[in-house]
Amino acid sequence: MSASRKLEEMYRRYRENLSQALSGLKLQAAGEEASRVREIVELAESYRRDAEHFQNTGRPVTALISLAYGEGLLDALRLLRLVHFTWKRSGAG
Repeated sequence: MSASRKLEEMYRRYRENLSQALSGLKLQAAGEEASRVREIVELAESYRRDAEHFQNTGRPVTALISLAYGEGLLDALRLLRLVHFTWKRSGAG
């Protein structure tokens, strides 16, 4: 498999993984803490949108980095038990 095909496949898997996590995410925080958590979730969503832009403009490595940042934000919130979601395990994230 060529390097560009491998990047495309990785992008697809990471995008699906992050999108699924975002769509199934449930807040575990309340009050002011919930508001701060929502801001971080919005950042993760923004990184997903940025990744689409980078992928569509021929910057697949930057697209993958953006998706990884989004995953990292969600993982941190999950480890702190501020949100609940399940990662789709397909070799990504």
